[in-house]
Amino acid sequence: MQVKVKYLARAREISGVREENVETSNPSTIMDLLTLLAEKHGEGMRDYLFDSTTGKPHTYLQFLLDGRSVHTMNQFDTMLNDEATLVIVPPVSGG
Repeated sequence: MQVKVKYLARAREISGVREENVETSNPSTIMDLLTLLAEKHGEGMRDYLFDSTTGKPHTYLQFLLDGRSVHTMNQFDTMLNDEATLVIVPPVSGG
């Protein structure tokens, strides 16, 4: 199954690409995909995506699957569809 991943800010720096198509097993969850990305892009990506204490994705990152926040779905247990798009959004601040 092919999933497009779009990287913004720090994730783009770590991955070295703006976006990429990633081959995942079918079925796969968002957590499966994030784990695959950490394996593919190394320690820097793992540290960026996951809290080293809990092993869960950092709460300050937002993840959009086909334009919807994963928090409005089944969170990281949400199943992926072929040709889905996941965007990793860094924390945003300002005023």
